[in-house]
Amino acid sequence: MESENIAATTPLLHTTFPSIQQETDLWHTFRVRLRYYIPILGWLPKYNLENLQSDLIAGFTVAFLIIPQSLSYAQALVNVPPVLGLYSAFIPQLIYAILGTSRQIAIGPEALVSILVGSSIKEFTQWRDASPMISMEPPIAMPAPIDPMSNIQATTLLCLMVGIFTFLLGFFRLGFLDSVLSRALLRGFVLAVACVVMIDMSEALLGLNPPTGQCGSNYTLYRIEETGGDFESPFQKLLDILQRLHNTHFLTASLSVFSFIFLLGFKFIKQRYTQLKWLKFFPEILILVVFSTVITQIFRWDCAGVAILNSVDSRLPDGVKILPVPTLAKIKHLLLSAILIAVIGFVESIAVAKTYASKHNYTVSPNRELVAMGTGNIISSFFGGFPGYGSLGRSAVNDSAGAKTQLAGLITGLVVFLTAIWLLPLFQFLPKAVCSSIIVVAALRLIELEDIHFIIQLHAWRDLGLLMLTFFSTFFLSIEIGTLLSVGVSLMLVVKHTTTTRLVLLGQTSVIDPETGQFKTKFKNLKEEGSGSHIERVEGGIIVRFEEGLFFGNVGQLKERLKRIELHGNLGIHPGEEPRMEYQVRQEEWEDEESMNAPLVATVPVLYGVVFDMKAVSDIDASATQTLLEIVEEYHKRNILVCFVKLREHCRDAFTRSGIVKIITPHNFYNKIQDAVNKLNQYKIQFRNSNGNGSNDTRFLHPTSIPFRRSPMINSPHEVFTSFEDYDQISQNYSP
Repeated sequence: MESENIAATTPLLHTTFPSIQQETDLWHTFRVRLRYYIPILGWLPKYNLENLQSDLIAGFTVAFLIIPQSLSYAQALVNVPPVLGLYSAFIPQLIYAILGTSRQIAIGPEALVSILVGSSIKEFTQWRDASPMISMEPPIAMPAPIDPMSNIQATTLLCLMVGIFTFLLGFFRLGFLDSVLSRALLRGFVLAVACVVMIDMSEALLGLNPPTGQCGSNYTLYRIEETGGDFESPFQKLLDILQRLHNTHFLTASLSVFSFIFLLGFKFIKQRYTQLKWLKFFPEILILVVFSTVITQIFRWDCAGVAILNSVDSRLPDGVKILPVPTLAKIKHLLLSAILIAVIGFVESIAVAKTYASKHNYTVSPNRELVAMGTGNIISSFFGGFPGYGSLGRSAVNDSAGAKTQLAGLITGLVVFLTAIWLLPLFQFLPKAVCSSIIVVAALRLIELEDIHFIIQLHAWRDLGLLMLTFFSTFFLSIEIGTLLSVGVSLMLVVKHTTTTRLVLLGQTSVIDPETGQFKTKFKNLKEEGSGSHIERVEGGIIVRFEEGLFFGNVGQLKERLKRIELHGNLGIHPGEEPRMEYQVRQEEWEDEESMNAPLVATVPVLYGVVFDMKAVSDIDASATQTLLEIVEEYHKRNILVCFVKLREHCRDAFTRSGIVKIITPHNFYNKIQDAVNKLNQYKIQFRNSNGNGSNDTRFLHPTSIPFRRSPMINSPHEVFTSFEDYDQISQNYSP
């Protein structure tokens, strides 16, 4: 009875256990995937409390740095209320700490991105005010006061578009795009942007624009005098500033000089005394901000003509609209700027993330980085923020301060948030000249001449030309044109490199076999002629080795390149020059004077055969197969022998289905180049004998009618067709 009960329950166990196991596997898979898409669920439960002190120090240190920087970028570059700079600092940082994978990167307003945002908003505002369908207000005569409140909606709309585009790049797994942009082009663009920043900040540093609405007023309003037209290039603005140097405000300029000396002096001290660890954490920017704010309030320099932030509040005035309101016209005008800002911001951020991931031996996912930064900017746009990405300078401070995990970023975001709520009014008397000094010192870090020196050292004149192209276009035209040019040229260079088939011309040379001590023939690149070995061309033949897989993108010019090789011998000859190969081959082959006077065009071809080395062709698509079929058919009509060497097994189906095997027969597929060259030599001898004897029998002129005395080796790792029977048997599998 007991055994019957056991037997009765056994099937039940077998039926329920798999379902329980399946549910367990699904739950495990869900948890693993969730930790991947929300990284904080992976590192926070396993957080080591020993890292808490380091993360706290790093979080507060970066906060003391990002608060004055955010205020400066907001009012001086983007031209929005300073509080929005703090919103742009803590919201993306908090979101990134939840979704990001880098432990040391510091997210928030960044100099280069803020410059691009400010330039785009300035252009958008001019377009909006000039368009009666967009702005219902009457046009304002120049020079005109600019209200930062009017830029908020445009800034938030741009931030929303940048965030959406960045998020979509990550969602569709396009994180590899950081490798698309040329380093030389980006370096030229960054150098030009650093110069543009210093030019833009010169007005505030020298006090060329007298402040208005200060010394007792309750609102912030300052004038921007436009003397160079609506779209003034950086070079034109530099000339304008030089013409107005006589209007320099002495007290403002003195304060700027003091700020420069203080910041650069501490930078030098930190580099000089690296053994003092506490010196790394000294917040010189925060000290400068506090000191200049206090001294300005005590002596009331705002009444003496020094421009200050003036009334700053954590809340915007009633009635100010911050939510982005997208319209088709606005989206069309801001779309290009949003794409360029997203690409530039991501490239700079992923470079920082990869640097510290390599330093601390962990991995980052570019796609997860895109999603994290895109989500942060999307959420920030609904609170009035402008785009923020990873900062190289703040990330270096974060790492030096000892950041171990993303908790340091969470602490930074919380400190900035508390500052925006309670401490922001204390920055009312912060001079704008000090903010501009902070920005210029940050821009000086963008000027790195090591890359230029390296390019010159390598004699890479093309890269140097590309660098100068983007630099001068940005400096003399605009940041938008420089950005578009750098991204556009980079993409064109990638497309050009991708669409060119990488192939190598091979020649034969003699080398000593280390095992037997005898000479043997080896096939090498003809460009290695000067490397100590004499490499000869195969008489009457061309040996081409493909260096990559073949697909529709890189076979478009294959026919033209093979034709150029046939006429000129290599690809380095300009196609406009006279053919070189025909006369040389004929003179070598026909030595007697009587044969030289014969009509050789009809009887002696320049080219007898072509050998394609397919060892590196790991894959081939339909377009590439069709192109090869057309090439084979053309050679076949001209009675030129075609052989394929080391064709991979999974490429064989495409050759069979397309009819290439049927045209050249299975006997012309080999495992060794030497076997194909031997077949070529036999064909050449047969061809000369048939024509030299005056025979009219064209049977010997056809490349497939000449038997080969040596069969290909079937024991090679790359199988080939060994007989017509093999081909007939294989082709039956593909017959309809």
